[in-house]
Amino acid sequence: MVVDLLVEPTSHQNYSVRMDTSAEKPWQKNAPSQIVLDSIFAALAALWITFTLQEHPYIAIKILELTSALLSFFFFAISAEGTTTAYDERDVVQFVYYLLWYNAAVILLGNAIGLEILVHFHQMISTQWTAVPPWLLWIILVAAYLVAFVLILWRWIDDATWLLWRASDAEFDQYCDELSDRRIPSFDQPLVDAPHFWT
Repeated sequence: MVVDLLVEPTSHQNYSVRMDTSAEKPWQKNAPSQIVLDSIFAALAALWITFTLQEHPYIAIKILELTSALLSFFFFAISAEGTTTAYDERDVVQFVYYLLWYNAAVILLGNAIGLEILVHFHQMISTQWTAVPPWLLWIILVAAYLVAFVLILWRWIDDATWLLWRASDAEFDQYCDELSDRRIPSFDQPLVDAPHFWT
């Protein structure tokens, strides 16, 4: 699994050596799309950082939102750079490894945007629901936010956890084989958010 690659991404099964370089594999055909996607999201994260730096009535939430946006920007940059390297080196394991950074970046960016929406709803509702104690209103809004956060970002959360610890070594190898046209892709594919499943 990808968690085993955190020290050395290219050590797993030595796919870079075993690969047939005579023709581009599915992951190689779609790696440029992943790089473009990383770049677009990185630009959005950078834009959100400047938006977050504006005046904010809740310092703790502002710090959390800014931290999420900053980490998201750097993770997208790491993913784009790593995917480019994987494409140049024809290394499918590195490609999958940097998909983990992409998924984490999407989750962080979603959190940064969601926190801003949370604050907006609190400011709007607190002036109307005056009968509700402020602490109870915060509990309701935070609970609703967490539910919405998980539901909206579930695909990326599921992918990240699969890559980190849920996938066995055999499942991870099978996934790399599928991306390299060594095996017919299974229908229960965890990384459906990746661009190579859009075409």
